[in-house]
Amino acid sequence: MNLKAIAALSSLLALTAQVACTSPSKSNPTPSDSSDTTKAGAPVKVDAKLGEDQARVSLRFDAPATDVKVSLSGVDGLEVKSSATPVSGGSFTPDAVSEFDVSFTPGEGQSHLVVTVTGDFRGAHLSRVFSFAVGTPTAAQQKTEGTTVTGDDGQPIKVMPSSDAE
Repeated sequence: MNLKAIAALSSLLALTAQVACTSPSKSNPTPSDSSDTTKAGAPVKVDAKLGEDQARVSLRFDAPATDVKVSLSGVDGLEVKSSATPVSGGSFTPDAVSEFDVSFTPGEGQSHLVVTVTGDFRGAHLSRVFSFAVGTPTAAQQKTEGTTVTGDDGQPIKVMPSSDAE
């Protein structure tokens, strides 16, 4: 073999090795309605009618669901007083609605009630998290660090500085 053939062969082998080490990209699952910009997750909608220290939470299932667990928690000082797991091991048909009352002690200023729904939907274990603001932000809460920008969907996004923790 001459030097040109050896150089061409080694170049070809190098290219083949790169192709062999890569895999085709995989896309994330998206909702069936291409106009829907929500993240893929459990096909459930959650709404909460909030009072000063209680809420009426309503779940609507868009698909059959089994082994459903609903967990409640608080952020920014909100403390859930009622059961932290009002649904455990539940099964629901499409369009089924489940409602329950939640009692809580709100945090200072604005705090959040967090509702997490997990379960098996059409053979896939999925979850979705919903957050509901309670109260009015204090002056200190309104002066948080960061910059607010608007996302493609028109929702405000807070860009926070990273910390250099060591």
